[in-house]
Amino acid sequence: MNIIIKTATIDNLKNIQELNLKLFKKEFEEYDSLLNVNWTFGEFGTKYYQDKIINDNCCVLVAVVDDNIIGYLCGGITKGEEYRNLPIVAELENIFVLNDFRSKGIGTKLYNKFIEWCKIKKVGKLKVEASVKNKLAIEFYRKNNFKDYTLILEADL
Repeated sequence: MNIIIKTATIDNLKNIQELNLKLFKKEFEEYDSLLNVNWTFGEFGTKYYQDKIINDNCCVLVAVVDDNIIGYLCGGITKGEEYRNLPIVAELENIFVLNDFRSKGIGTKLYNKFIEWCKIKKVGKLKVEASVKNKLAIEFYRKNNFKDYTLILEADL
């Protein structure tokens, strides 16, 4: 299987949104019933991905197999907390690979290409957020050198 990782173009917008919708549905069903699965193709979701694709401080990558986009990664430079002395900070905002292509190293290839982009941008710290229930994602991030830093707790009122 020949896997090509490349920078997304605006022509890839619909494919990325379709993959993001699958990610949202999975997250909604398994981890977070508060997710708005209509966001992806709504006004804000469409603008979010359009902006990410065209902004120089953002990185959207697609994984292609046989001319089909089977995964994507979206991230970019973000503001660090004002109260911390941080270098340039980037956030891996979302990553998704279709079920049939998981456990084949595609997520790692996307991640490694993102790291290359981060190094070009002189990023000094990378962050990611994951549902505490998403054990596979957390395992993937820890395997790729992420360490626990902040724990966000929520309470229903």
